Amino acid sequence: MTRSGRWRFLLQPKWIAGHLLVILLSALFVALGVWQLHRNDEKHEKDAAAKAAYAAPAPELGPAGSEPASDTRVQATGRYDAAGEALLRNRVRNGEGGYEILSPLVLGDGTAVVVNRGWVPRNDIDREINTCPPPTGTVTVRGPIAEARPLEPQDTVSTAGGRTTLPRAALDRMQQDVAYRLRDVYVVAQHESAARTNGLPALPTPPPSDDVNHLEYAFQWFAFALIPLIGWPIVLFRVSRRKPS
Repeated sequence: MTRSGRWRFLLQPKWIAGHLLVILLSALFVALGVWQLHRNDEKHEKDAAAKAAYAAPAPELGPAGSEPASDTRVQATGRYDAAGEALLRNRVRNGEGGYEILSPLVLGDGTAVVVNRGWVPRNDIDREINTCPPPTGTVTVRGPIAEARPLEPQDTVSTAGGRTTLPRAALDRMQQDVAYRLRDVYVVAQHESAARTNGLPALPTPPPSDDVNHLEYAFQWFAFALIPLIGWPIVLFRVSRRKPS
């Protein structure tokens, strides 16, 4: 049998059906991979929009005694008082223990609102490697309002890195360390106008729109598409060699 004759079986109906099935499967896997790439782009766009919303302007905090309800986003501008800072202890971020820094932001009316400036690693504070002092000058902070949580009888107050440490945002305890009036609520900073060294204190970030690694799935689907494209010619070649010469 001639070389061309060895391949005539490719035109038989059952083999043609095999060719079509391979093409169909490969096209389906490629389509699924492209779909996952689109999902990946959509996820990043949603996540970027959520991060931008954290930095978006918000209504001013307003005068003392007229603070909005908890979880309302506000904007406050003033100067930090490093001497009045405290630490929230036993705060975990990405599985690592640390503190959150509570800093009084002195406003134009002479009162101050405490700002949760973000998370720092416990070792940095305990060893005084990077104590993350507040920025100097005028700073604008944006984030949601949170309610104070007074100390309970079993709570303890200690020190770390030269700061008072608290188990909860006890503004009444922080009031003992400053001469000006602290507002009855505090702000959880989502955005701060001052630059941060090495990203610390770490601000909260919005949760991802989904937990799926779409890019990884896309590569898997493209790899699946190669299996029939590579495997089918190998099968055909072996079948052709079994034909009598």
